[in-house]
Order: sequence, then structure tokens, then C-alpha cells
Amino acid sequence: MSLVDDFEKKWQRIQDQLRIQMSGDEQPRFSSGRTLFGIRSSVEEKMDRFAREMEDEARNRRRAEADAARENEDE
Repeated sequence: MSLVDDFEKKWQRIQDQLRIQMSGDEQPRFSSGRTLFGIRSSVEEKMDRFAREMEDEARNRRRAEADAARENEDE
């Protein structure tokens, strides 16, 4: 995620909170995904592990495709 995207999301949240407070609407609840003191939550750890597994599978698939292509060139 780029800094611009992050800034846009934060600015959108600020605007939403200002609108909610001005209109008196109920404030939505949200979770930061972090526990006290910035310690990673179990959900974050699972998501990171899942992302690593997906990256590993994609890397292995690309290697297998490249190996198969090399074998076909050699024949």
C-alpha cells in the first residue's frame, strides 16, 4: 500500500467521524487489529502466515512452469 492510499484512507476516516459527530449518528465500531502496546494479534499472525503460504505456492508454481519450459526447450 502506498503512502498516498494510506493517507486517503485516514482522511476518509476523519471525514466520516466528523460527519457522524455533526449529524449525531451512531458511531461505527472498529478494531485496529492490534492489542495494547502494538502487539500483533493472532488474526494478524494467521493472515501473515496465510499470505506467506500463498506466496510460496505461487513461487513453486512459477518454478515448476519454468522448469517444464526448460525441459521442453532441451528436447
